[in-house]
Amino acid sequence: MALTLVQRKKMQQVLILVLLVVLFITVTVLWLGFFKEAPVSLGEPKGFAGAQPQSVEINFSVLSLPLLEELEPPTESVQEPQLKGRNNPFLPF
Repeated sequence: MALTLVQRKKMQQVLILVLLVVLFITVTVLWLGFFKEAPVSLGEPKGFAGAQPQSVEINFSVLSLPLLEELEPPTESVQEPQLKGRNNPFLPF
């Protein structure tokens, strides 16, 4: 299907409009991302500068529960899977 001269002209106008929109978005992102000044800090944020670290208390009495004392180490040894297939699967048969 051949495009007429009017259809080509309209397609070019649409493509130029799309190109201008993409260029505008690119310039806006670059301007706001690189050339805009950083916001002025009004002071240190609360809770970060002089905050004392919280103390950590570990409760080891949990390990002496009767349920945990009944546990035993596994008696069966871990079995390795048997090898399947060929040593080099890329060699032809």
